[in-house]
Amino acid sequence: MRRSLPYACRAFAAVLLVPALLRAQALPDAKALMEKHNAAIGGRATLDQHSSMHMTATMSIAAMGMEASMEVFRGKPDKYVQKIVIGPIGEILSGYDGKVAWSTNPMAGAQLVEGEALEAARNNGDFFANFQNPAAYAKAETVELTDFEGRKCYKVKVTRGTRDGVEYFDAATGLLAGISGPQQTPQGPVEVTTVFVEYADFGGIKLPKKIEQRGGPAGATITFTAIEFDKVDPTVFDLPAAVKALVKP
Repeated sequence: MRRSLPYACRAFAAVLLVPALLRAQALPDAKALMEKHNAAIGGRATLDQHSSMHMTATMSIAAMGMEASMEVFRGKPDKYVQKIVIGPIGEILSGYDGKVAWSTNPMAGAQLVEGEALEAARNNGDFFANFQNPAAYAKAETVELTDFEGRKCYKVKVTRGTRDGVEYFDAATGLLAGISGPQQTPQGPVEVTTVFVEYADFGGIKLPKKIEQRGGPAGATITFTAIEFDKVDPTVFDLPAAVKALVKP
């Protein structure tokens, strides 16, 4: 005959379950975390007051032992141009004009960007890329409270398009602390982690001031020195002549 546990034992076992149940219940919804991040950086309406953004930064490429300068131009709603100048290599440009994604560099010349890289270019072109858009994810689930870069963060597994990844939200500030996931390279997909080390106020919007990228062909640290709004000449986003020559009529 099976004997049931004495009441005291069953009660004790139930008490032991309480912490685990509380932890499970305490995990916030992924959408709520995204909205908290949006509020923490100043709200989409604040950025919506502007039409363009000019960002200047320094870049340290540890794997190559090189320093570089960087400029990013963004135009509402979906245009961008990025310029990186590396002393011994020269100027590396990339951009998206709302239709065409492209890149130029001293070694490969002008190229049109297609495939997964085109999707990444579209994401880069989003003027509101620093804001979280729950509707852009096929799936987002908060899985645990964990340590990430010395901070307590909520770990959220996300699926965007056909790609899976992880996003970390600082439990104390609500800010996005980092992202990780596979990134396509000529050698195949590699795992890349991007850490938003520090945020700063730029014109009423909190944006990442220092970013560290780990993994991939070359890890890098980017430190933004200035971010200005509404001072970008629209012609900055015009396709370079060498790129125009590649576009089919």
